[in-house]
Amino acid sequence: MKKVLTVLALALVLALAMSCAALAEERPAEYLSAYYGVSFDGEVTVDAFNDALSALGEPAVEVETLTLADAVVAAVKLADMDELAMSYVNADAPDKAANVLAEEGVTVDEAYQPYVACALDLDLVDDDADFAGAVSAEQAAELLYKAAEMAGMGRHYIGRVSDDDILTVLRSTLDSFIIFDEETLSNLGTEIVLQGAATGYNLKYEGYSADFLEEYTIQYGHSDYIHAAQLIALLDSEGFDAYVQIEPKVSVYEYLIEWGEPGEPTPTYAVREVEDGRYLTYAVEYDMLLEFDTLEEKEAFHDLIETYAKKYDESYDADGNLIENLIAGAWWQPLYSSQTEMENEEFGLLYDNVVYDATGMYSIHPFSLPENCEAIAEVVAEVAPELSVSPVAIYVNPAFMRYTTGESHQ
Repeated sequence: MKKVLTVLALALVLALAMSCAALAEERPAEYLSAYYGVSFDGEVTVDAFNDALSALGEPAVEVETLTLADAVVAAVKLADMDELAMSYVNADAPDKAANVLAEEGVTVDEAYQPYVACALDLDLVDDDADFAGAVSAEQAAELLYKAAEMAGMGRHYIGRVSDDDILTVLRSTLDSFIIFDEETLSNLGTEIVLQGAATGYNLKYEGYSADFLEEYTIQYGHSDYIHAAQLIALLDSEGFDAYVQIEPKVSVYEYLIEWGEPGEPTPTYAVREVEDGRYLTYAVEYDMLLEFDTLEEKEAFHDLIETYAKKYDESYDADGNLIENLIAGAWWQPLYSSQTEMENEEFGLLYDNVVYDATGMYSIHPFSLPENCEAIAEVVAEVAPELSVSPVAIYVNPAFMRYTTGESHQ
């Protein structure tokens, strides 16, 4: 039965969401804990800060008592901005650091000046901070998270839903994708499909991985670029906000020749014969990763899709004409999932049977019901015994679960 999104219910959810959105956007302490095992409590000691730097791959600070200025120096180095900072006291422009500090009304000892000036320009730290004082847990987490993100060790994203230029950046990103390959994994994936362990798989490249906080994140898969743009615009119009990352994937599935001649290959689509009379489709699609500001927004995403981006039988008239106003590229069985359990009990359990290549940079993702994981593992053991399969539990939207189990087409 189609869920109806009521304006009142969504407004209530989003009112709650907006009340804490400003605090929820970065969640630096939560991020450092989830990805690096770093946490602070109260005033940060030298040992605690050095433990955090070690977890982030940075050398220790050699001081007896940690000040915020010391922490800033370490953060600038973590952000890979050491040389830039020292250019603030370049012999040809010796007053740059002093001028920045004077403009911001900040006074620090001379040894710290280029680093603090650089950190201020990078928005790593606020100008009203007490640089000679102790470092609070909140300051340490925010400083190290921002620096780690600059160094490519935090979230990877193209922007936020609310950014003025998000649709331009989104389209530019999508237009850059072409078919890519990893031979060992492609051979393995082909066997998984040919042997019937799965109906298809996705090939992905880790360089695009969002590295979002899973608790707040939905992964939404699709192929239509206009759909992606309209979905982001829809989210913005309904008051949602989230980090956005687009992860390209090569979607591989069996092509039946009775569907007709597949046509000439393009940079984003090809059909190849992999065995006598059997063909596989290779199509560039995408996973849109959305890390919402609140759990309420994450849960409300389902009702948004049900209302604006999901086809049902009643979406058509008796002559087969679409009569419901849906966004472009709406599907009968949209696919979106969470790696953490949803409050909505209609979400069902599938497994993403992840297999990485030897470098850890490429991976294939055949989905399966829990009882079919073993069949995939057996093919991996037979075809690529040097690799291993890691089943990851994912909680999938009701329509896709109904389609997967054969319960319904809608």
